[in-house]
Formats: sequence, C-alpha cells, structure tokens
Amino acid sequence: MNTQILEVEKLKKFSDEKRHQETIWTDDNAKISLICMKPGQEIITHTHHGNHIWMVMEGSGEFLSGKQSQTINVGQIVIVPAFEDHGIRNSSQENLVIASITAKGD
Repeated sequence: MNTQILEVEKLKKFSDEKRHQETIWTDDNAKISLICMKPGQEIITHTHHGNHIWMVMEGSGEFLSGKQSQTINVGQIVIVPAFEDHGIRNSSQENLVIASITAKGD
C-alpha cells in the first residue's frame, strides 16, 4: 500500500436535500467516509458491530447517544464503542464536516 494524503477541502460535497456521505478511503479492514452536513441535517442514531470514530473537521454539532446530547467542535474526536447508539445533528448555522472511521462492513 502506498501512503496517501487526502485533501478534505477538495473532497467536500454538500446537498440541499440530505447529508452527503462518501467513502474516501478503504482497505480490507477499515473505511473512512467524509460526511458533509448543512444546518439542520443529521445522522439518525444507529449502532455498529465495531468501534466507530468521528473526527470533526469543520463546524460544530450535537453528538447524540441514547437520550443524551453533547456539543462537538472542530478538532474533537468522538470514539463510540461497539453497539452503543449514536448519531449527529448539525444544530449550528454553519456547515459540518466529519471524517467517519469504521471497520469494513460496518
């Protein structure tokens, strides 16, 4: 495998209808998706069989877990254990960009 450097600014895509999610890297074990959300868009709560990692690249939003919510901002990394409910809502007035790292197949 060759080293890769991904430029988020060039990969960002937004949609007025719903959040845009695109796999930007994958191998046999894991994948990275770039999630771009305009204000008001969200990822509904869900679970994975493995850990799920979200890195906030731009903007801020609300991390949702069960009935709890917590503000997340640029530079923060959210690590969600397997089988824990989680989601994100862009409750701000600015765009939100998140790198999502999961095990392949999750």
